[in-house]
Amino acid sequence: MSPSLIRAAIAVSPRSLSLGEGLRAAASCAVVVALGSLLHAPILAWAAIGAFWTCLADPGGPNRDRVRALAGFALLSTAFAIIGAAAASQGWGWAAAAVFPCALIGGMAGAYGAAARQIGTLAIVVCVTAVDHSVASPAALAEFASTHLGGCLWAMLLALSIWRIHPFRPARTALATTYSGLAAMAAGMARLDSQSAPLAWARHAQRYRPAVRAAIEAARAALGRAMRGRGGLGDYAERLLVALDIAERIFGQLIALSDLRQHAGPAADRPRLQERQALRRLALTLYRRARAFDTGPGEMTTPQRSLDRLALLAAKMEGPVAAGLGRIVEEIRATGSARPAPAWDETAAVSRGIAALLAPLRAHLSPRSEILRHALRCAVATTAAVLLSHALGFSYAYWMAIATVLVLQSSVAATWPRALERAVGSVLGGGLAALLGLVLHTPLALTAAVFPLAIATMAMRQVNYGIFVFFLTPLFILVVELSQPGASEPALAWTRALYNVLGSAIGLMAGLLLWPSREGRQFRPLLAAAIEANGRYAALAFAHDGDEVAIEAARREAGLASGNAEAGHGRTMLEAWWQREALDAGLTILVLARQIAGVAGTAALHRPADTAGDAEFGRWIGAETAALAEALHQGTALPAAAPPPEGAAKDPERSRLLQEILLLRAAAGHLVPG
Repeated sequence: MSPSLIRAAIAVSPRSLSLGEGLRAAASCAVVVALGSLLHAPILAWAAIGAFWTCLADPGGPNRDRVRALAGFALLSTAFAIIGAAAASQGWGWAAAAVFPCALIGGMAGAYGAAARQIGTLAIVVCVTAVDHSVASPAALAEFASTHLGGCLWAMLLALSIWRIHPFRPARTALATTYSGLAAMAAGMARLDSQSAPLAWARHAQRYRPAVRAAIEAARAALGRAMRGRGGLGDYAERLLVALDIAERIFGQLIALSDLRQHAGPAADRPRLQERQALRRLALTLYRRARAFDTGPGEMTTPQRSLDRLALLAAKMEGPVAAGLGRIVEEIRATGSARPAPAWDETAAVSRGIAALLAPLRAHLSPRSEILRHALRCAVATTAAVLLSHALGFSYAYWMAIATVLVLQSSVAATWPRALERAVGSVLGGGLAALLGLVLHTPLALTAAVFPLAIATMAMRQVNYGIFVFFLTPLFILVVELSQPGASEPALAWTRALYNVLGSAIGLMAGLLLWPSREGRQFRPLLAAAIEANGRYAALAFAHDGDEVAIEAARREAGLASGNAEAGHGRTMLEAWWQREALDAGLTILVLARQIAGVAGTAALHRPADTAGDAEFGRWIGAETAALAEALHQGTALPAAAPPPEGAAKDPERSRLLQEILLLRAAAGHLVPG
């Protein structure tokens, strides 16, 4: 496997750095550690760990959702802690028998969404930790469980009351990411023109379009959660919705601009320089707009000076690119005319009753369910890790099982990068812990070191998993040292590193051998969905029957389908990188689908007002792409090509679209029989 493929598998997101989240988690953890040190109560180290896990379980968003999530984690993890510790006191056979159903239940929590999946995974971690904490009496069991629950409740109190998060903070952050992505897209476009190689334009589309689309959808979801928590729309929510609607429109304009610039004829140096200056100014304007969302609830303003300069540059230019820039300026200025999204229907979003609560579980009680198969995989692998660590006589055996739980993902393509990151992060973090052990010799010094480590750990959680593990390893080693005075930090460090490597290997083997979910099986259907969605958008754009809402919805669906297919292509490369012909054909299809969307954007947004649409040509596009998508999805031979309508190639956009559909047919032929 090439180093470039490994680098692509390891995600790093610097914008996800959250110092506030790190400070809050550090306070919840370090305060309990300090209290335990002052009271000479090592048992409180378990409360500190419980508080830290609770911070990891916090999904963000409105307090209503956070209360449900954090309370659910506190109750479920405490129940798992009681079951694990009680079973461990009866012997390792009972302990393994307790781990399996707990891991199965925790894995099935994924049926309720990503936040519930995180809660279930952390609850399994609590269970395997408790299994290594045998208790001698019911009183000791009650003390252990109440200590863990107390740590969870303390973290909840800190997060929901003392150190609160603004309910629209996640939405503002998501909008800032969206506008930053739009700024980067415009800046990247400024470096290209009609003289640039087609491969450079394809890489530009592949780099920026999926990221911006994902950011827009994340902002849409964050706004939906915030409005649900607030009980509907308010003035501030409406302003955020307007900003999201403007971002969606600017995105469509930038896609059309990229198509126009790529296929524009040769231009003199001065017009090309003016276009680049205008695009750089647009990028700066969008970036300042993004910064406005990060400064606070009352600072969400439009950078008027940058807009005025951009408008002046656009007024000095001529041609369709100038017209497109002018439209973007109008979109940013005319916030009052933007269409806000409909109000959130809270009654439709809340389900009540036991039947509704159990419905997602019943829906996944099938051998074909990916969630059920992953839950079984997790239960078997976790139980095996617990039994293996006991058979080898390891101390701190739960470290190996924790690594297995956290490494194991729903697909092989997602599991092996996670295993690599955890193994490398644990080894490097173990080295840091060993160095700290050489200079920190008193409980006060160890307690003081917990605070910055907790800050760094939580702040880096969304940036990169390997960096997160790098800081997490010394944090937990110091907490264990405080709970068990006299332990050797260097020995603990290398023991944890070894256990993490072994646990990662078990998780990777389980992902490969136990009911594996192969991405390659889903790749062709994802490609088919991308072809069909982009063809539907192009059909509506060229027909141009005046239904702007339908065209905008089709453009969004095309972007989502292309993004899903590109993500599937990336996962398939990690899982079956040797299938070069199929992967290259799939990549060609994705590039052509993006180009079809670009032509459609040009047709929809830059057609002269007095030019009518072509319904016949639009129907032909829809029928041809639907036929290709059906053959690709079913794995059957491609149907015969239908002739395009007479005079279809009467303008550059139609001619280019005909050529791209022909190339699309040729690329799809490599993935189907015949």
